[in-house]
Amino acid sequence: MSRYLSVLVLTLVVAVNTSSAHQSERVCTPEQWEAVVVGKVAEQSQGKFYIIDVVGKSAADYGRGVIALAESVFSQEQYVGSYLYLNTKSASYLADVVNKNCQKLPPVTVDQPCSDSSWLTYRTSWLVGGTQWSDTYQYNNGSSKTTVTVMRDNFAMISENVEHVIGGVPQLVTLQYGNMTKGITDPSIFNIPSYCNI
Repeated sequence: MSRYLSVLVLTLVVAVNTSSAHQSERVCTPEQWEAVVVGKVAEQSQGKFYIIDVVGKSAADYGRGVIALAESVFSQEQYVGSYLYLNTKSASYLADVVNKNCQKLPPVTVDQPCSDSSWLTYRTSWLVGGTQWSDTYQYNNGSSKTTVTVMRDNFAMISENVEHVIGGVPQLVTLQYGNMTKGITDPSIFNIPSYCNI
């Protein structure tokens, strides 16, 4: 299961570092935001195909340099566990909330995504609901290929697809972001669990 969580950690980091290079004027995601996240991780290993479902909440505070993903994970419609990925300026943490286990990882630099980032390649635009535009971009990081779609006017994340190989196993991660709001209503999502004092 920790391999699946590593996939989600990489995905969240890409999500908070994603921006649009297809804007005529500079637009950024809010400095603080939260969103509902739902998604799937699919992989084929040893002739079997596996799919896990993810439901959770994601939040970022770029001023403090922190991002978080609190999630519940399901496999074949059965609850597997609840996990927290938290990235701070000094370290990242991957916590198993139920079993109170924690891994401390190196921190990831998190910058506020803006339309003038140079590391994205524009792919296409879509008209959403007949009135708003979204833009789709690709970001490559080593052997990983990430495709993200954002709202053009406010850089709110809509969706994200990551194709990569973890431990020799090809994986596809698909996340949908919903109800993205400006500001943080529950700052406790950024609290380092007491059992993570490693």
